[in-house]
Amino acid sequence: MKKLIRLAIAAGAVVVTLAFTGSAFAAYQPRLIVTSLTNGANKPTTMLLEHLQTAADDATAKDTIYAPLGYQATLSQAPGTQLGTVDATLILRNGGNATADASGPVVVDSPSNWGPQALQCTGTATHEAVWRLDITVAGTPLRVPIYVDHSAGVDATFSSVKIQFCLAGPIGTPAGAQLLDAFFDIQDVFTSPANTQTRVWRALMTPYVAGSPNPNPAGTVESQAVVPGRVSVSIKSKGLKKKGWVQISGKVSVDGKAGSRAAVQIYRVPNLNKPIATVKAKANGTFSLKKKFKRKTALFAIVIRVEDLGACPAPALPGVPGGCVSATRSYAAGAFFTAKPRKRR
Repeated sequence: MKKLIRLAIAAGAVVVTLAFTGSAFAAYQPRLIVTSLTNGANKPTTMLLEHLQTAADDATAKDTIYAPLGYQATLSQAPGTQLGTVDATLILRNGGNATADASGPVVVDSPSNWGPQALQCTGTATHEAVWRLDITVAGTPLRVPIYVDHSAGVDATFSSVKIQFCLAGPIGTPAGAQLLDAFFDIQDVFTSPANTQTRVWRALMTPYVAGSPNPNPAGTVESQAVVPGRVSVSIKSKGLKKKGWVQISGKVSVDGKAGSRAAVQIYRVPNLNKPIATVKAKANGTFSLKKKFKRKTALFAIVIRVEDLGACPAPALPGVPGGCVSATRSYAAGAFFTAKPRKRR
């Protein structure tokens, strides 16, 4: 299921990128996309975190992501523990602006291995945890450390966990590589808040001065990512009189409201490589389709929605020079069911 959601969210993020590309925006308008694989109160969940920007954006020097109040986080995993995987897309500024994909594991490392780098990136040499992204860019292995702490001081008034990482590029990186998209999942770390209210994650993103290896703090902006507290897909099937045909119908609900325009993909179990059907929910969240089956078939339905919200749902954090420039909402849910065509008489 996780693999399906990763692929579907990545496809949805492309739509969000196209929406921004087709409009007028500043030279730096990155987006944060956050998806919880398990919804509900006090539920351990895998979180999918994504930093997304276009080729027209300035390169990112630093990204600081804040989990909202209420999330619990276990940061005591042993070094060497794999928390998830990362998929990245980069543009090679010294390679004709071609794009390159990179992927690898997200691994827990010892904070003591990254003291000088942490001090340079965050201003603090010591952190509770370090997660390492291991990727290869233009044939060169890269290790990108992510510094993670439970929020403290002023940060603790609006967040529970602070996640920071710094990026090199395009000056001084292999082939002038500049990050466009970094998408990674974190397992066995987060537990959802005790309530089922909508959660707003935040990211503060600082660009480089264009054409320079120097960060541009005055260009720092905020992006917000809405994570619904309740997401569900109800689904049923009914054998029709016509031989082999089954009607599949259901409803998508998000925080008690209709999950309109959400894409619903149907897969055969256990073959989850390619959907056998895709349908989009109506404005009221309902969907319906007819499909022919030779026999009783186990199926899995997955609903995915990644959308640009336009306006930021919460006031920007104080002291952010560029204010809040982007907002997204992302959710996912799945359900198993069985298609039972009527027997021939």
